[in-house]
Amino acid sequence: MPGYVVTMGGDTLRGAIVPAPRLTQQYRVEFILLQGHQRLFLDGYQLASFTYYVDLDTIRYVSLLFAQKGSDTPCRGFLQQVVAGEAQLYYYSFNLGQGGAPFSSGGLLSTGHRNSTGPSRVSAYANSLINNSQSSPPVTPRKNAKYPAFGPLSKRGMYYPDNTLVIYRPDRKRLEDVYGWRFPKDAAVYFADFPDLVADLKSGQYRQRDIPQIVRRYNTWHQAQNPKP
Repeated sequence: MPGYVVTMGGDTLRGAIVPAPRLTQQYRVEFILLQGHQRLFLDGYQLASFTYYVDLDTIRYVSLLFAQKGSDTPCRGFLQQVVAGEAQLYYYSFNLGQGGAPFSSGGLLSTGHRNSTGPSRVSAYANSLINNSQSSPPVTPRKNAKYPAFGPLSKRGMYYPDNTLVIYRPDRKRLEDVYGWRFPKDAAVYFADFPDLVADLKSGQYRQRDIPQIVRRYNTWHQAQNPKP
């Protein structure tokens, strides 16, 4: 699929994204440079985001630093964005086996065919392809990186293994499964700094299916309270 990746340094590399199941893409993206044929496997330590297009839909994954349930140590993974802003909403697919990442890292940047069984160290050709091309700024692999286990975040969320919605705020560094919320009580607590929204939640104006609408309303309010200079 046509698309592009944005490196942690802010550079944009255009090419094609090889689609994969959402859980796989939460760990890494398979990318083909516009002027090349090698497949590069890139992770959330190397990229800030990746985007591709399916028919009329734009699919965007963002690299997030967050701590897993039961741990205070943050690590990076990709999540498919639903709503951007101060409060961010993402799709979240989880590993029912909770066996951790389906690969280990020696630096995830690798080359190979689609059916390769695991990552390899970056080849000399891939290095030169990325680092010496005028149209391709450097992308540096991170060795011994730690990845999220992507396990279930709540008992209620267990019913939605492929389409759980999670909410994230940069100042909290944790994901919350909105399907696991006792709605509207937990939503009112989460958005407690917006009294009008809390009042509407408590009055029954919103249902749980309205969470994307609620998040957008909160973000519009928050942006008005904190205008950028």
